[in-house]
Amino acid sequence: MTVVKIVRIWWRWRYPAYLLGIVAGMVMMWLPLKTFDDQEAWETRLRADGVPIQAVIHETVYKARNSRTMHLRYQFAGVPHRAEVGCWEVCLPADTSVRIWVDPDDPEDFVTEFGTLSGHRGRLQGVIGAAGLILAGTTLAAVVGHFLGRRRDRRRRAWQSQQREQRRRQFLNATGGTKRKPSRR
Repeated sequence: MTVVKIVRIWWRWRYPAYLLGIVAGMVMMWLPLKTFDDQEAWETRLRADGVPIQAVIHETVYKARNSRTMHLRYQFAGVPHRAEVGCWEVCLPADTSVRIWVDPDDPEDFVTEFGTLSGHRGRLQGVIGAAGLILAGTTLAAVVGHFLGRRRDRRRRAWQSQQREQRRRQFLNATGGTKRKPSRR
């Protein structure tokens, strides 16, 4: 069995895995988009059905270059609450008053006036989406590389076949006995 046949058999066995890798990567890339749409719908529902109250930013924490968090204090139904909001777009200083809409069924769940939901939502989905991009991209690159390799192999086989045919024709068209190399005896 030649190496080319072994690789082709291996490819046929691996074909479902490559297809599964591409599909799984695409689904993983779709997850952050779906989560983003769900969060927008949840924000709209909270603004419509939530209870509007004032919250005060207790402190703003800068952990790393791109990691900033605002800690809020607010009272709902006479009970004090503390929560944190990641500040990606809007990062306000301490002792700033912010309007929030609180879910009456879950007082820990709210949306701010600048459109940020409570907690750090969507981080895991973002990581999964990035992993899906890597998975789908590498799998797709492997499939494309395989097909380009097959194309190169076809060209090489055609060239080798052409060379063999040319040598065969030269051998058949050769006239015997007209010219010989001198003997070295």
